[in-house]
Amino acid sequence: MPAPRLALNPAAVLHAALLRASSAGCRLPPRISFNSLLAAAASSADTRTRALALPALALAHASGRVSLDSYALCSALRSAPSAAGTLHALAAKSGWLGSVFVSCALAASYGGSGRCLDARSLFDESPARNGVFGNAVLAAYVGAAEWAPVLRFARRFSELRLQVDWYTMTAVARACGEVANADLGVQAHGHAVRRLGGVEVDVFLVSAFVDMYAKCGLISQAERVFRLAQQETGGRGDVVLWTAMLNAYARHGQCKEVIRQYDLMLASGVYPDELAMLAVLSACQHAGEVVKGLNYFESMHADYGLVPTPEHYGCVVNMLCRAGEVTKAWEIATKDGCDHAIGVSTWGALLSACQVRLNVEVGRMAAQKAIELDPTNVGIYIELSNLYARACLWDDIDQLREVMKERGLEKDVGCTWVELGS
Repeated sequence: MPAPRLALNPAAVLHAALLRASSAGCRLPPRISFNSLLAAAASSADTRTRALALPALALAHASGRVSLDSYALCSALRSAPSAAGTLHALAAKSGWLGSVFVSCALAASYGGSGRCLDARSLFDESPARNGVFGNAVLAAYVGAAEWAPVLRFARRFSELRLQVDWYTMTAVARACGEVANADLGVQAHGHAVRRLGGVEVDVFLVSAFVDMYAKCGLISQAERVFRLAQQETGGRGDVVLWTAMLNAYARHGQCKEVIRQYDLMLASGVYPDELAMLAVLSACQHAGEVVKGLNYFESMHADYGLVPTPEHYGCVVNMLCRAGEVTKAWEIATKDGCDHAIGVSTWGALLSACQVRLNVEVGRMAAQKAIELDPTNVGIYIELSNLYARACLWDDIDQLREVMKERGLEKDVGCTWVELGS
């Protein structure tokens, strides 16, 4: 007679997974509650361990080993936001939907999945509401870039007696900037000062106001907010605040000021992050500051340990292409196998620059890189054909046309629209 099959113990499964995912020498206590294990699995950096949290909760609930509570539901929602609908139904069935903690977690999960309307419906139907719950709904609207609903919902905080905090006003400032409503933005700034006191203390809120004023065209006001925040921090500030000011200058085409501000940031002892580096590289690209741009790019990894992204490479390659340094652009784009981090648009820009400079060798290699990433991009073939035509390489053009025919690629036929009665 076969041995009876033992039922899985969900706590043991989670415990074993956490031990495997933990670093050598890191031990979990031998006796620990299921909710603690579930919370640890949900916040684990290991994706496979996080994926075990929801099945473990389902198994524990079905077997009756543990009773369902708000802690378990919140952990499961954090590990699997896409299962918000299922866990919403489970919370309603088990009577835990009345918990403001569960409702907040559900709203955050809906927001993370782009379901801002579901988050708002949950808020409207919930008997328990607070400012954190309202902020979760605001975050859902912000994540979906629904800026008008952000402003409408934020106006109801006073009516619903919800506490306005730093996050609330940060969302409002962002929305005012996105809709470019300077009058409303000034009112929001004043409201934040009255309700929260020292706005400059919160780096994310003051950065949002700097960004808002810049998007509304009030660069001088953005500078004023930035200087006040600098005074509060003794002139040092935070990289988030500095980056907001860099982007403000960049948005108004003040590339030289971006570079000057970046140098001031380094002199203040503030290390850049990827966004600050992208802002200054973009400024160097548009200002034609090739030497400075290359120095900044080299310092990115050497001095600050940052890994360049396709956007960083794109700025540097475009900067060199504008200066006619196509060979140097190719060398940087393929240095140490970095070409895998570069997108089609950057290879296309290098190909276009090669056409201007009549560099067939680099242009052909750039086109090959672009075609490897997007074999059906007709524009790359056309650019390469134009390069061959400028170099009078008619045989290569014929071969390229044959390749396009074999792959079923055709150039879109040009057309003209004529509007009668205009």
